[in-house]
Amino acid sequence: MITAPTIISDCYTVRAIREQDLPAILKIYNECILDHTTLLYYEPVDLRFIQKWYEKCRTEGYAAMAVVDKATDEAIAYADLGPTHPFPAFALSTMMAIYIRSDYRRRGLGRVLVAELLNIAKQQRFKNVVVYIASTNTPSIKLFESFKFQYVGKMDYWAYNFGRFLDGLAYQFIIPETKVDANTNSPPVFVPFAWESYVYAQQ
Repeated sequence: MITAPTIISDCYTVRAIREQDLPAILKIYNECILDHTTLLYYEPVDLRFIQKWYEKCRTEGYAAMAVVDKATDEAIAYADLGPTHPFPAFALSTMMAIYIRSDYRRRGLGRVLVAELLNIAKQQRFKNVVVYIASTNTPSIKLFESFKFQYVGKMDYWAYNFGRFLDGLAYQFIIPETKVDANTNSPPVFVPFAWESYVYAQQ
């Protein structure tokens, strides 16, 4: 198991995202859009956009976690696993994304979320966890490199956002414990996330 910082037991709790968390998640998501580095959108999204994302995670079996401030019971950071491609051959690859409210950054919450999602990815029997990061997003680069994500390539002119081109960096984390039966021709499948029974083991 990958261990998270001990700060989580003192001030915060980690849980699977609930419907009641979605308004707070909307605020975090739109804040990340407006910083022009974390999310490369041109316009903020509405609550229905977040609701559709949440429903898709639950329906398709992907994990989505929130860090909640115990004092307010409000989500102040969240993260999810999602598909890399919509084809069966890519089912054992998953993409990780982390979002933290600006006034809670640099407190170790990113490390908490990455550690927990890597543990969950192992339980779900994914083989490959990937992240795509704008080359200007130095904090995210350092975060994932600290967990031994391997740099696998650069995409020049990856995105054009608010008057500038951004290069994209690709990183991956391979889970050696995941094995696949080479004697079957059936498409690979991962284990769906246990939304109803999930308990954060390190709090």
